[in-house]
Amino acid sequence: MAFLKHSMILVISFLVIAIGAIAGDLDLKVVYPKPDQNIRAVDSTFIFGAVKPGSILTVNDTDVEVHEGGGWLAFLPVKSGPFVFNLSASNGDIRDTMSVVVNFPVLPNNRCDSLYISSGSQAPHSELWIKPGDRIDLSFSGTPFCNGFAIIENCDDTIIMTEADPGNYYSGRSVFDSISGNIATPESLLIRGQYRGSLLVPELNDDSLQVTFGLYPPSFDQLTWHRLYSSDHTIPLETLAGLPPKIITNRLGATIKLLNHKDRMVFRLKDSLTTIRTGPGKGYLCIQQPAGIEVELVGKKGRWLKLQLAPNQIGWVPDTSGVILPSNSALPHSFVNLVRTNSFENRTTVSVSTSARHPFRVVENIREKSITIYFYGVDSDVDWIRYDNDDRLIDHIVWFQDEPSVFGLKIYLIEGKIWGYDGYYVGEQFRFDIKPKPTVYSSISELRFVLDPGHSPDRGAVGPTGLTEAEANLEIALVLAKMLRIEGAEVVMTRDDASPLPLYDRPKIAMRAKGDIFISIHNNALPDGTNPFVNNGISVFYYHPHSADLANSVHDAMTRNIDLADHGWFYGNFAVNRPTQYPAILVECAFMMIPEQEAMLKTKSFRKRIASAIIEGVKDYLRGRPETQWDRILKESYNR
Repeated sequence: MAFLKHSMILVISFLVIAIGAIAGDLDLKVVYPKPDQNIRAVDSTFIFGAVKPGSILTVNDTDVEVHEGGGWLAFLPVKSGPFVFNLSASNGDIRDTMSVVVNFPVLPNNRCDSLYISSGSQAPHSELWIKPGDRIDLSFSGTPFCNGFAIIENCDDTIIMTEADPGNYYSGRSVFDSISGNIATPESLLIRGQYRGSLLVPELNDDSLQVTFGLYPPSFDQLTWHRLYSSDHTIPLETLAGLPPKIITNRLGATIKLLNHKDRMVFRLKDSLTTIRTGPGKGYLCIQQPAGIEVELVGKKGRWLKLQLAPNQIGWVPDTSGVILPSNSALPHSFVNLVRTNSFENRTTVSVSTSARHPFRVVENIREKSITIYFYGVDSDVDWIRYDNDDRLIDHIVWFQDEPSVFGLKIYLIEGKIWGYDGYYVGEQFRFDIKPKPTVYSSISELRFVLDPGHSPDRGAVGPTGLTEAEANLEIALVLAKMLRIEGAEVVMTRDDASPLPLYDRPKIAMRAKGDIFISIHNNALPDGTNPFVNNGISVFYYHPHSADLANSVHDAMTRNIDLADHGWFYGNFAVNRPTQYPAILVECAFMMIPEQEAMLKTKSFRKRIASAIIEGVKDYLRGRPETQWDRILKESYNR
């Protein structure tokens, strides 16, 4: 067995090895976890599989219920170090056993009996481009309770590195656990010895920066202070006092490239689905940015490029999302002098007189009945806002300029409810289409639905007897499509068989089809360590505020009509829900790992009940419904 060796990232990992032969008579098997699989958990985890129906099963001497179809699921405590799941099944005179060996190979390295800097812990971890005057966050891991520092070799400067408080790690339990959103990690599993500092990059003649980290033991005075005044009684003072009085160093391996202030770099986006993020791999700031937008490039971190959207606004994109233009290319800037609206049968278009393509961000506000658009690299010279007299969607528009190079438009709506929107450029002029919520639809027969059976080519979640989520999703979607067509609706399927379909092709299909409503069909799973007997049921996800009512209506209808627990409705950042042109939701119908729910998903009657409930929810959404406490909570959250 190969042990995972990442000592500074707390991922409490199991390496699983099945030992012993599986007797074919009872067909005892473990579907999850797989041999040699790394599993995140803290104190308990689930294990599930199948056995011959009618068998009696125990796991670690705990009775485990076997479903009539043969599936079984257990949630059991685990301990640090070698741990064994012992499975024993019997059916009459036939007996079958197997064992699963589990280990915690990755534990926090909190040793204090030697002086060390952990290999591979130094940050930045990857190539960095940075300008003088910017800050770099430096860090490394080493012997806890010592003194850390960083030497900046090019300028003979030294930075004091402070040991951070013991670190925790993100756990999916904080999202999916219905009992508590604050799952604490045991004290024994917290990471210590993480040293952090910040460097203000100086002006240098060199084109790179060289950093060396160092560490030395606590002084006698420091140990005395801890002994007399510290409330942390876990500090091993005697062990620390025995450390050798020396300094150890370790040079940063990542390249830090210094950019010249005099040379401007401009980056041009090449894909119309590019998302600008708040940090490398972090939250979304501007979505679906059109190709051709040009922004100043001011840094790089690994495979992520840092963009200066405005003097006080930074964004990040993958380095594959565009091209770097020749050095000192002109940076586009626009002054807006005219805004006007035009009313059409199915939309109202707002035209903005930009002279180049700029990044933009859209914010919906349900309470204010408004949509705000922020344009980066744009300033106001607005003399005119002209309205279409036939428009019944927009009340009025206000422009604002709270900071340089960030021009804002706030569009106040008459009704407040919209169906979707689309921001794009025609040449260099920005246009923003607003689609009102239909008021004439008395039935779904007027609508074009795009149904997306989730997964494929990947299997998605797998049930105890081997049913894959990709199969279950497709069967539900086919039933839903048939029922919608009977109602007179038009249906477009992103896939209608097991053919592979990449994730990002799915919203592209919906946009090309000019769909009115998008529904992605899924069935759920849980992160390791979350109790599936407590946390399961129906859930619905939305991304944009104009999709929240649809998600809420479908969620209410499903929980009314399907005898499963209510797992909640969520804002969820899923790729299929991010397009803005229509209401889009993702439905999690049941939980694959739970034997009873996997068995239900195999039946035509249950798939039909799911489809009927979704259609009922859509009809409720079209008719409108009275404001609930959840509506009020949602509105409050948008304005925090």
